[in-house]
Amino acid sequence: MDLFDQQRLVSALASAAIDPSRWTEALETVAACTGSYGAMLFPIVGNLPTVCASPSMESSFDAYVSGGWIDRDERYRGIPAFLKNGVATDDDAMPAEARNQSPYYQEFLRPCHLGDYAGVRIGRGDLVWCLSIQRTLEQDAFSSTELQALARLSNTLDSVVQTSAALGLAKGEAALDAFDCSERAALLLDRSGRVVRVNTAAERLIGADLKISDGRLRGGDPQANDLLARAIKTMLWSYQAATTSPVVFPKETGGKLVIYPMRLPGLTSSPLSAFHAILVIADTDRVQTAEIETLREIFDLTAAEARLAIALANGKDLALHAAERQLSKETVRNQLKSVFLKTGTNRQAQLTVMLSTLLPGM
Repeated sequence: MDLFDQQRLVSALASAAIDPSRWTEALETVAACTGSYGAMLFPIVGNLPTVCASPSMESSFDAYVSGGWIDRDERYRGIPAFLKNGVATDDDAMPAEARNQSPYYQEFLRPCHLGDYAGVRIGRGDLVWCLSIQRTLEQDAFSSTELQALARLSNTLDSVVQTSAALGLAKGEAALDAFDCSERAALLLDRSGRVVRVNTAAERLIGADLKISDGRLRGGDPQANDLLARAIKTMLWSYQAATTSPVVFPKETGGKLVIYPMRLPGLTSSPLSAFHAILVIADTDRVQTAEIETLREIFDLTAAEARLAIALANGKDLALHAAERQLSKETVRNQLKSVFLKTGTNRQAQLTVMLSTLLPGM
């Protein structure tokens, strides 16, 4: 017979998987049912300074982050036993003698008045989280009988992750589809900042100017790559920031790709979410796409020639256009000769008047 009210525990966690607003309530239920001080939900991979916790654990988690213990968590040493058995304790991380000398245990946990813990595996494979159940220094350590009950509980919690993952996937796909409808490129990132989903518009941009390497979005400009990496980390590691400053990548053919990192509340409301941020990409050439396609259709211009025609019609001179597109003056002059020939014009003013009748708003 289980020591814990397993049905109540599973029901609370299952409800939170469906309704993310109930995660705090669910973790309070976990602590109450196991006779513990508090409970938290940690990722095994991609730790962030924002986790779901019962209110009793909030102050200690603040110390965990502010003191840098998030990068020195000795309990992660117990992951092999945790994955194998479904549950782990401090004994799986290091012997008691070593814990007595460990800064993590003596300078962080003890001042926070935290004692024994049990980490219960939730999920399997790539979808694994740790349900960390914490007791105080005054409370008894988890007994072998309690740990056996928690190991059995672990096997029944896989459905919680599967449900949350399925709902999160549906939300993520819906977000990408919404950007696709407006022909905006978008990529979903996991908690480590790696690309895990790409919409159709973004797929069209992957190539000469942008690529995905080791799960990271990169361009040909090392400085822009560094800025993007820092922007993503700043956003993921911030309590409040939902967006960061956009990052500009130059295109090989001229023009720019502007990348906007942001968090979408609907995607990140669940601690079990596979998606924690989204990158939206704007192509500075995209605003001219319709005009370019119109000119190409009517006059059989190349894309470069159409861009030049539009730039001249908007008042730019050849030198400025050449500089913006990173082209030589000779190349631009040759393009202009071709534009005049194909459009039947011979002066910039004449070209401008003609285009103003063809392209609305010009």
